[in-house]
Amino acid sequence: MDVVKEVKLLKYQMSLMKHMVNAEEHPFFMFAIDHEFEENQVNAFLKALGVFSLRIKGEDISVLYQDDYLFSQFNLPLDNVYASSQPTVEELELYVSKIFYQKFELKYLLYSLKKQFIQTEVCDFFLQRLKTDLK
Repeated sequence: MDVVKEVKLLKYQMSLMKHMVNAEEHPFFMFAIDHEFEENQVNAFLKALGVFSLRIKGEDISVLYQDDYLFSQFNLPLDNVYASSQPTVEELELYVSKIFYQKFELKYLLYSLKKQFIQTEVCDFFLQRLKTDLK
């Protein structure tokens, strides 16, 4: 099969899958499909949320600090990622722009994660700060 036919087939299969996936149960997966996120982008972002979770809780993250290929491929400075300070909305925005190479409403991304029960505490942390920043 030539490349053009393969791409058309994949696009059709993706369209069919979007109809099969319950967007109410898997809003982040639908967000990822709609924005054409790649696997390494999703993995890097979810790992960043995990690090944010530890930072928010004030837990020791020095064990995590290493030459991390997942983050370095997106030019994320490891000293910032693994800082001991509380994460900020600006930091989250920076990571989103570097990982996903596109702009979208941060609150929709956070709500899709939260609704799918992915790092809900981190999502609440940033959603609260987004509300505070808007006032």
